Amino acid sequence: MRHKSLTVFFLFIITLTFVLGCWQLYRLEWKNNLIQNINSSIVTPNFYSPDIVDYSELTAVKLDNDYTAIDQPIFIESKTNQKKVGYHAVTPLFLNDKIYSFLNLGWVPDKNIENIKNIIIQFNQKKDVTVYLRYLTSDKDFFIPENNLTSNIWFSVNRENLEDHFQEKIVSPYYFVLLDSEIKSDLNPIIFLRNNHLNYSITWFLLSLSSIVMLLIIRRKNE
Repeated sequence: MRHKSLTVFFLFIITLTFVLGCWQLYRLEWKNNLIQNINSSIVTPNFYSPDIVDYSELTAVKLDNDYTAIDQPIFIESKTNQKKVGYHAVTPLFLNDKIYSFLNLGWVPDKNIENIKNIIIQFNQKKDVTVYLRYLTSDKDFFIPENNLTSNIWFSVNRENLEDHFQEKIVSPYYFVLLDSEIKSDLNPIIFLRNNHLNYSITWFLLSLSSIVMLLIIRRKNE
């Protein structure tokens, strides 16, 4: 009975690690496509149009001065830049006196309100600003903690949570990440777009293979 249980356990581990390895290969292809997309659009970005609803994620665009950033930032916890831990500052973006979307101002070392205010002033004073798009959804990665709206502690840009926090519906299916070197030069989407999925997939496949070897050894000993 014990040997049968061990066999079932190892078969489960083998299947799980193999599936995770395949999933990481899928993520690798997806990430490569995103990087290719941002590379092709970042050189000569077009002006963003609210009427277009099928932008690819990480497409670089320009926002004209109809969009206004508001000095009401939230701070996304535990973001790193050159091995330093800080935050991503995210602030509402208004269009026609309504919250149209949100603007990620990029990495900041602390919750210095004056620093955020200066970035927002520069954004609002420019005729057009280069940004890139991210999908604004209510989905959350499994390993990311839930946002705590009561304590105003944030771990992700979550559509439903933002609407609850600001008590207003968001119009856009996207949020924007600042990509204008004249305002803030330290934010490059490709730097923050880590692509380690090949390494992850190899790790999972090796674990799957190791489990197969261990199962064969155990079964041989019990013959």
